Amino acid sequence: MDYRKLCVELFGTDDEATLRKIAAEYRKKNTRNAGRKRKIADEDIHKMRAMRNAGTSMQELARTFGLSRQTVERYLNTAAGDGCTMRITYMFRRQPCTVIDVDFLDQKVVIQNKTDDILHRAFGVLEHPTWNDFENFLRDRCFPQTRGNCKELLQEMDLTDYDPLKIVEKTKGRLADDEMWLRLRYLPRKEIIYASH
Repeated sequence: MDYRKLCVELFGTDDEATLRKIAAEYRKKNTRNAGRKRKIADEDIHKMRAMRNAGTSMQELARTFGLSRQTVERYLNTAAGDGCTMRITYMFRRQPCTVIDVDFLDQKVVIQNKTDDILHRAFGVLEHPTWNDFENFLRDRCFPQTRGNCKELLQEMDLTDYDPLKIVEKTKGRLADDEMWLRLRYLPRKEIIYASH
């Protein structure tokens, strides 16, 4: 193939300097920074997490790393594990502090702490909470079962019995004495495909 002839046909010239100018102009035209984004190195992800834990906004992180906010969020949040059917995010005001993935069938929880502030973490210094720790956490985000008007409060919520999970679904785990709350989201259960023999 005659590339000189092809360059003249496509660009009207075969002069190397002119072709370089055309290529430079073409690169400048992508002003929206559209197209596939570059892959982020592990060290940048660690920096991103540290900056987020220190309170940097998602918008500022996106600007700093040259990514969209959605892409930054995808790097910061890992996918829920197999069997997890609920994701609870323990929030301080608008800041996510701990993401809790819940597997009700196997009674397991997996957490991702999003802050270095132990007082704002769902399980404090615990990195691998047990199912019992999770149940205690839910109870701590509810009014006490021994409260005098407990039955009336349950009736107001259309609940027949004291179930901490159902209560936090209704109240978002808000308590009068702090600014922490829960964002709950049910996840579709992953289908298990069995190979036929």
